[in-house]
Amino acid sequence: MRLKGRAVMSFCIMLVGAGVVIQAAQWPFKAALFPLIVGVPVCLLALVDFLLAAFEKGDKKQTTIDFTFTGHEDKALERKRTVSIFLWILGFFFLVILVGFPIAVPLFVLCYLKLEGREGWLVTLAATFITWGSFYGLFIWFLNVPFMEGLIQKAFTALGLT
Repeated sequence: MRLKGRAVMSFCIMLVGAGVVIQAAQWPFKAALFPLIVGVPVCLLALVDFLLAAFEKGDKKQTTIDFTFTGHEDKALERKRTVSIFLWILGFFFLVILVGFPIAVPLFVLCYLKLEGREGWLVTLAATFITWGSFYGLFIWFLNVPFMEGLIQKAFTALGLT
């Protein structure tokens, strides 16, 4: 049996995933949680892909799909969209600095869905609540991750308003 490049690549990814899992298994639970959540599925999926690639019959005809994401788009529109998403990312960055992660994440989702996505209030509020619940439940309640206060909270504390 002659291994193809896909099988070799999958095997290498499987080894990296297994190495991550083996190393993380020796760590305390909270430190090992993320590497295990990522490493186990990566290792298993790479194993499946390795087995599929290794035992694939050679008589299959390879097909490729030739398409482009954009081909006839207006360059000005592309530039406008690029600047828009860059400004949203920059806005999220500054929002995190100003109010901290726990407030910035749901506030960003709310603003993005309402202003950029032009979604209705039901979808916007539902997605915002789910985002807040997921973020709060995982990082603050379950993992007890300490997040730094934003500059606005620090200013309120310095002024004695909290």
